[in-house]
Amino acid sequence: LPMILSQTAPAFCMGSCSFVVEKSKESTARVVVWREIGVQRSYTMESTLCGCDQGKYKGLQIGTRELEEMGAKFCVGLLRLRRMTSPLEYSLPSNLLDIENELIESSCKVTRYYTFII
Repeated sequence: LPMILSQTAPAFCMGSCSFVVEKSKESTARVVVWREIGVQRSYTMESTLCGCDQGKYKGLQIGTRELEEMGAKFCVGLLRLRRMTSPLEYSLPSNLLDIENELIESSCKVTRYYTFII
């Protein structure tokens, strides 16, 4: 999922990701869910209040528009991950694939018109 987001979401930075389980993080939900329940893909996604230091949003404050865009790209990322991990058993209606491509190629104004249920 992080690799997919790094390819599609301009506000996501793979270089800022950390997959190390530090002692101070052992009681966090993502680590507990991973260790005790066995969830393979358990992540924490954080946002900034100060702005971005990379990509097309470098030097800009993060606002509602950018957060909506990230939410849409996250949904598209989940959709892609699902297709990549179980392609034979998972077929999508063609209009969802069109929406996926639109969201990847467009700005966040498209995100205001679609609702995703995954």
